[in-house]
Amino acid sequence: DAAVAGLLSGLVEEAPWPDRLARAVALSAAAVRSPVAGEFDRAVYDEVLAGVEVTEHPAAA
Repeated sequence: DAAVAGLLSGLVEEAPWPDRLARAVALSAAAVRSPVAGEFDRAVYDEVLAGVEVTEHPAAA
């Protein structure tokens, strides 16, 4: 659910695909680290998002 939410937020804001994917990863990680289902820690999200690097796979080029 968190990954889909991250992708959809980027879609709504018309963000490029690498940003959408980074949001999905960061939001998923922040949701997993939350002790309550359906919630996420914004500080964890921001920290993870800053460290996510999306690169194109050579076979996809």
